[in-house]
Amino acid sequence: MKLIIRNIKIKNFKGTLDQELSFSENKNIIEGENGIGKTTILDAITWCLFGKNFADEKQFKIKPIIDGEEKKDLSTSVELKINDKVIERIWDKDTTTIKVDGVKFGSREFTDYLKDNFMITDEEFKALSNIEYIPKLHWKDLRSLIMGLVGEITNEEVYAKGNFSLIQEKIDSVGVEKTAENITETKSSLTNEIKKILGNIDQKTKDIRELVIDEKDQKELEKRKGKVKKQIENYNSLQQIKTNQEKDLAILENLKNDAKQLETSISNLEKLKLEYQKTYDESNIDVSILKENKIKTIDNRIVQRKNDIDLLNQEKTTIMVQRTELKKLYDEELSKEIRIENDKCSACGQPLPKEKIEEVLANLKKQAIDKANGYAAQARVKKSRLDEIEIVLTQYNEDIKDYELEKERVLTEKIDSSQESDIQITMKKNIEKANQDIENYKKQILDTEVNINFRESEIAKHQVIELEDNIVSLQQELEEITKKLAVSDTVSIFKEQLKKLENEHQELLNEKELLNEREQQLILFNNTKAEMLRDKVRHNFKLADFITQETTKDGKLIETFKLAVNGIEYNALNTGMKILVALDLIDNIQRLKDKRLPILMDGLGELTRLPEVDTQIIGCRAKFQVNKKIELINE
Repeated sequence: MKLIIRNIKIKNFKGTLDQELSFSENKNIIEGENGIGKTTILDAITWCLFGKNFADEKQFKIKPIIDGEEKKDLSTSVELKINDKVIERIWDKDTTTIKVDGVKFGSREFTDYLKDNFMITDEEFKALSNIEYIPKLHWKDLRSLIMGLVGEITNEEVYAKGNFSLIQEKIDSVGVEKTAENITETKSSLTNEIKKILGNIDQKTKDIRELVIDEKDQKELEKRKGKVKKQIENYNSLQQIKTNQEKDLAILENLKNDAKQLETSISNLEKLKLEYQKTYDESNIDVSILKENKIKTIDNRIVQRKNDIDLLNQEKTTIMVQRTELKKLYDEELSKEIRIENDKCSACGQPLPKEKIEEVLANLKKQAIDKANGYAAQARVKKSRLDEIEIVLTQYNEDIKDYELEKERVLTEKIDSSQESDIQITMKKNIEKANQDIENYKKQILDTEVNINFRESEIAKHQVIELEDNIVSLQQELEEITKKLAVSDTVSIFKEQLKKLENEHQELLNEKELLNEREQQLILFNNTKAEMLRDKVRHNFKLADFITQETTKDGKLIETFKLAVNGIEYNALNTGMKILVALDLIDNIQRLKDKRLPILMDGLGELTRLPEVDTQIIGCRAKFQVNKKIELINE
């Protein structure tokens, strides 16, 4: 099925009062200055067929707007000749009338008529006629459209390209996406389980280590016990006591010296910590300066935007004055009295015939109307610029709000560790280490003081008391050893539990390794399918290509289906290349569907030559013109 728009007649539609254009079956370029009504022709085509403008909007200003007022009293109509059928849509006094070859149709009847006779629907016409529609589809919808035409790549076709034995059954059961989700969830769960088991293994190992006493330690304790008993028997003389006291005094003196040295070390560390703190505090000033610079930058942006707003407001005021003057000139031309100063023939002096006088008056009146319309057209251009200014002013005011919010955020934000400089981080670590060292030295001093007190008490005691205290100490140690030896059964149980945990850990590692193999097969499956898909699709198009995979921020390859040219995404192309690739896309989609519809394009830009396609093209291109009239170029 091939549809050709052969002719269009427009009356009182938007800015067009009366216009008729005839189109060729090939390329039709509508040229003219901006605001002259090029897009209006495209709006008229889609309104006549579907009751919408070219932008797919049902609610828009249909009636002519003169001097800012919508002329609702005028009857609006658009007539299209498509193939050999004449379709007309009329809107008069809020009533819509649709005719095909003079026969009236209701809205639903007309929709069915288009579907039955021209094989088109609103959505299909929008997709196959507007070159901007399909490229803006979500990638899943675009993929569905294209694969519906060329045929999907089946899983069996992919299986034939490699080894996917570990994931084939899962893919056939729940699909590729669910398989990927299952692998990711299972890996995460396994990782948590492995971490938990490793923690249990560490704890169980620690418990066993605390309970176990080896034979060497036991023998040393028994040897120590025998030695003490022997000492008690041999300590019969005061000399022995004296000898022991001298030893204790020497040890005591050494301990006191150690305490003094530790106190000196603490004093030195305190001084060093103060130096580190000073360096840290000084470097913190740099972060505050950075914050001030941010605020200054934001303030400069706010000032710049306010200056921009002032300039636009000045331009706005100037344009409003100009529009007022144009309206005055328009009214003057329309209200001006049309009369003939001399109603006699300049050659013979005889009075002019009545019909001649009427002809002259008609010409003068037409000249006045044409001049008034010229003023109205200039006013419309001024109105268009005022609308643009209002949009920009709105955006600039929003920018100021955003800048002020950003300033508030910077003013209230706290300086976190991520903003700290390298020297701050180093100094903080040095301070922390100094604190730790001080604490360690204090602990050593405390332990030393305990030893000093113990030695002093030992020296002051009687020989027998000293020996008894030593025996009691040894007996307490032996009791602790006995208790530890008594838990040997518990140690055996712990060892069995530890072995079980280690086996579970190995099983989880094996399971994770198998999961990694499945993940690699899934990656290969997706890569293979993506390449097969691209190969299957791209030979159907001359220019259009498709990106079937993309990499996420975390380095994962995910499925997609984006329009491209030579690996460059559609959105990154310049305007001319976007038009060319979109034309290629729609032209070949129409070919695959065996359905040829007119392609409507607004904004050809600097593209001067369109490629050859097997359908009708109606496009708009901005061009400076002295006559300020629309020109239609048929090819």
